[in-house]
Amino acid sequence: NALREISGLRSQFKGYLVDAGFISQKPPSQLQSRLKLVSDDAILTSCCLVAGLYPNIATLLRPAKGRGNAKGGRLMTKDGDVCRPSSNSFQVERIRNAAEKGKDAYAVFHAKHRTVSAQQQGGSIQRNESFLSEVNFVSRYALLLFGGDVDVCDNAIVLDGWLKFKVGDKGQTGAILIQELRKELDIVMTKHIMAEETEGENGDIGVIEKECIDVMEVVRTLLLDE
Repeated sequence: NALREISGLRSQFKGYLVDAGFISQKPPSQLQSRLKLVSDDAILTSCCLVAGLYPNIATLLRPAKGRGNAKGGRLMTKDGDVCRPSSNSFQVERIRNAAEKGKDAYAVFHAKHRTVSAQQQGGSIQRNESFLSEVNFVSRYALLLFGGDVDVCDNAIVLDGWLKFKVGDKGQTGAILIQELRKELDIVMTKHIMAEETEGENGDIGVIEKECIDVMEVVRTLLLDE
């Protein structure tokens, strides 16, 4: 049953890509070649996760010294909830084994669940806890390019008023370049979708596809350099 459900979801996802204009429905040979081209592109897949799951974003809270018996990292959402990943989440081991020091890390999740306080045998009380399901870590650039509203503040970019990113050593120039790349992404993706809807009536579908590929190569290079 699980394998049939996965197969059905894959077919549904391919249908969405065709409807959105990211892959062509015909001819089949060209469709298969394009699918093969992007099938192993985990970097761009993380961008799709951000675009699809935003604003379900969390930051990694690393374990701190002096926390008693508490071990492992936690995830904090925008509303300030400190959560654990669900036991079936793909990244649960990575979060559980998070080091005390390291780079900032960000994740997307599918849903948040909260347990209810309950009296256990022996008189102990199980306190409320929040859990995040289907957690997956993503690049900060994926968030900046495919997330919510961004504002340039001095030499940093602030995402949705709570996530602050410093962009390289170029200060404000680097932040503005990221903002402009995001605008260019919106333009070429809109052109691509509109051209597919009209089935290239103006004869410019080839030019638009080249523009789209060029911009996505810039995005891929940026993500690889992080």
